[in-house]
This record gives sequence, structure tokens and C-alpha cells, in this order.
Amino acid sequence: MNPPRLGLWRVRDYRAWFAGDTLTQVGLSIGAFAFTLLGYYVTSDAFLAGLIGTVSAVARAVSTLPGGVLADRFDARRLMIWSGASAFAIYAGLSAMYVTGTLTTAALIVIAAGEGLVVGLFFTVTDVALPRIVGKRFLAEASAANQSRDAAIRLAAAPVSGLLFGVHPSLPLIVSAVARLGEVGSALAIRKDLSPEGLGDEAEVRSLAAGRRWLAVWRQPRTLIGLIVLVNFCLGACGMTIVLSQQQTGTPAWQIGTIQTMQGAGVLAGGAVAGWILRRYSGRAIVRLSICIIGFVASMPLIPLNAVQGSYLALIIPDQIRGRVLSLSSLLGALAGGAAPLLAGALLEYAGYYLAVGVPLAILAGTAVAAALSRAVGAIPRRSEFDQVEPLPLSAGAIADA
Repeated sequence: MNPPRLGLWRVRDYRAWFAGDTLTQVGLSIGAFAFTLLGYYVTSDAFLAGLIGTVSAVARAVSTLPGGVLADRFDARRLMIWSGASAFAIYAGLSAMYVTGTLTTAALIVIAAGEGLVVGLFFTVTDVALPRIVGKRFLAEASAANQSRDAAIRLAAAPVSGLLFGVHPSLPLIVSAVARLGEVGSALAIRKDLSPEGLGDEAEVRSLAAGRRWLAVWRQPRTLIGLIVLVNFCLGACGMTIVLSQQQTGTPAWQIGTIQTMQGAGVLAGGAVAGWILRRYSGRAIVRLSICIIGFVASMPLIPLNAVQGSYLALIIPDQIRGRVLSLSSLLGALAGGAAPLLAGALLEYAGYYLAVGVPLAILAGTAVAAALSRAVGAIPRRSEFDQVEPLPLSAGAIADA
């Protein structure tokens, strides 16, 4: 029997978690766009502004895997508090330095590195905590709700941040600082014990590489992660090709922005029907159909696809190493996301528009065939059956017996 539609929102700790995670996303999105604008505003140098963004991205990538270890070894509620407090200090300090006229290029680079480290260290904390808060029953529904919210925030963040920056460059930084401070309050409101389970005595379970070693043993999570990385890579390459080709033809920036807005609206449209889709179709059907039609309707199936794939993946990962596996998955996604614009630009410049679009679409078609034939995808049940999903074995002995 399916749970009531509003059952998820009756979970008090989820409401507190959702509020905190929403404030986190608001702070991250508005702050990131403001940081981009501030880089050039302070340096008046495009190269230095780009360098500042690169420093932040590298710091985030370097700290992602250690962040997975933190998520596995420490109380998630406490980590959420540290995440919000650290980000508040960074944005508040950055705003104060700008207002007092003490913000230099060197200081901005150092702050960018600190901001990237904080994002990387705490990026997976809320995702690791979510299954413990909502349980198996509501995880897919919660994931769909969270992704719909994220799409709405991304859609509004850039224009809101730009508007605030136009009034005064410190305003979006202040808004980000306040939002991240609100994250601390929401974390304090969570009552459930979010302490991690015992790590065990095995050295491979306690190590930084435990997530990678576990993935090396189990094909199913490797396949699920690989499929979603390929889908996002292909969509990123196609999207960048469209933007660059429009710039080549002299399309006004506001029209290009409108294209991007419509893509965001497509994600939201998919989120609006995600609940109905999750109730009606099995997980395997949602994943396979989403990948098959995503080349035709772009971003619309993303939320149902990610909700099913992400939720099922979280459930089959042992709680003791969930942070490390998810952080590794995030790092692979970030690397693929970074490579997509490079592929798009190279193909567009040297092979033309049709190949620039055709290559990622061909990769996407191959991904759809792989999903249709994959036993890993075929094992994904209906959302109503997620209660019966058990994590794959963790310990060396259990793996040996499997």
C-alpha cells in the first residue's frame, strides 16, 4: 500500500532538514554568483577573475573525498552546524572587508580557497543524513522534492544575486551569510540522532579509500553512478554547444539567458509530475524511459531519474561508508561536468555544430542502450518496495561470502 501523499511532510525532522538544506542552497547559489561578479569588480582583470573561480573549484575538488570521511565518522547534525557557521564566517568576513575597503586580490583568492574547502568538506553531509531522517519509505519522494526546490533556486539565484549586487556588491554576500546562519538554526531543530553507525575494525572500512574499494567489488552501484554521470555529461555538452553557437551567431545575451531559463523551467516541469511518476511506474522503468527520452525533451525527466537512481543508490550503500561513496560520485560528476564544456567548444570550433551536438547525443543513445540491457537497472524496484532494499555487504568477510 502506498503511503499518503502528505506523509513526508508530517515528518518533523524532515521539515527542519528541508528548511536548513533550502537555506544552504540559497546561500550557495546567491553567494557563488556574487563571488563571480565580485572577482572582476575587485580586480578589473578577466584572467584574475577566472583564476579566483578556478582556485575555488580546485579547493572544492581536493576537499570532496575528505568530506566524505567526515560525513561517515561524525554526527551529521553537528557537521551541518559547522557547515553553516563556517560559511557564515566566510561570507560575513568577505562582506565586511569589502565595505571597509580592505578587500584585495590576494585576500579574495585566499577567501575563494576557503569557500571551496568548506563546500567540498560539507557537500555530502545533508545527503548522507537524509536516509536516516526519512527512512526508506519516503526517500525517493524526498529526493524529488529536494531536486525540484534546487531547480527553482538555481532559476532565481542569478537574477536575484545580480539585482542585489547592482544595489550594492555586499548585499548578496550578506544574504548568503544570513541564509547559512539559518542553516545552523535548522540543524539545531533536528531531534533525531544522526550519529554514524560503528565503522568496524577492518582497516579497509576505516580508510579514505573504503568507498572506492567497495565500488570496485560491486558492479551495481558502479553502473548506476556511471549512467548518471554520462547523462549529465551529455546534457552539459549539448547545453554548452547551444550557448556557444548562439554567441557565434551574435544572439543577444538576454535571448541566450532565456534559453537557459527555459531549460530550468523544463526541470521544474519534470519535478511537478515526479510524484505521480514515482507512484505509477517501477524504478527500472523510470530510469530506462528517462534516459531514452531525455535526448528529445532535454531536462524534463531529470528529477524523476535522479530521484529514483539517487535514492536507490543511497539505500544499497552501507551507512558506514555512504559519505565516501557519495563524495566519490560527486567528484566524478564534477570532473565530467568540467570536461563537457571543453568537448563542446573543441567540436564546435573544429568540427561544426552538427557534430558538436551529434557526438554527445550518440553517447547518450549508447547510455540508453546500456540502461535497457543493464541488470543493475533491472533490479531497481518500485518506490513502494524501497522498504525491502538492503545495503550491499560492507565487511571483507561478507564480501568474500557474497
